[in-house]
Amino acid sequence: MVETVFMDPETIRWGIRVLCVTAAVGTFGLLLVLALCWQPQKLFLAAFEELHRHLRGNRRFLDYPKLKIYLEQNGAAFHFGEWVNPVSYTAVKLVLGGIGLLAGFYFGPFQGMILALMLFWTPDGMLVWLNGKDNERMLPELKLVYNAISMQIRAGVYVTDALAECYGSIREIRLRKAFLTLSGDLAMKADVEDALNHFQDKFDNRYVDALCIIVLQALESGQAVELLSDIAEQMKDMESALMERKKGALDRSITFYQLGILLAVLVVVLYACVTHMFSAALSF
Repeated sequence: MVETVFMDPETIRWGIRVLCVTAAVGTFGLLLVLALCWQPQKLFLAAFEELHRHLRGNRRFLDYPKLKIYLEQNGAAFHFGEWVNPVSYTAVKLVLGGIGLLAGFYFGPFQGMILALMLFWTPDGMLVWLNGKDNERMLPELKLVYNAISMQIRAGVYVTDALAECYGSIREIRLRKAFLTLSGDLAMKADVEDALNHFQDKFDNRYVDALCIIVLQALESGQAVELLSDIAEQMKDMESALMERKKGALDRSITFYQLGILLAVLVVVLYACVTHMFSAALSF
């Protein structure tokens, strides 16, 4: 006759816990050994670099040169970090689009597509908006650059020397870094046209474009003072318009806050009146 042996339930629970802990420790140890010996991060980086090299020469999937210029002109490396390049930027956009698609499919296919498109184009929108803010901050700095170059040319300073000396008077970080690179290129007696083209490619700003064109014209004809003065006057008008726009935005914000405070006061007064009326009605 076979006897049935029943184990204590508490012993079973403790056994299950020990097994779970042992499995977790073993899994962690296996992953640790794989990470130290196999080094998957190096394989991932190598695969990414191989993909990066492949896409640089393949324009059917990614127009690498065009996207690189777009990222440089809008200051992607300055705003997001030096890791940004056309491949990594496109990868981030695809990941965001995939996240939006998966999250939106919870509500429906159409909502998933809409959310995916919104998240996919979010980096582009942020980049253009940040570049616009940079252009607004750079406007006074560029006006000072135009005036400084005009004054130094009148004093007999060579135009490229005047351009290289503008670095010290600039406070806006992105513009200051670009002028530092330009000053280094000019100090090394590099080709002036190539140095100016490299400087111009770092911005999507019409006044930077005009400055590079005027400097090149000055090198060819020697006449740049009048053009610099005209551009400086245009920038002065643009700066005045920008200040008026900021003043209008500030006025609208003040009006909005005043309306909010008035609405809050009205709500409190109305609540007090209604409470008083109900109290008076219940007292009868």
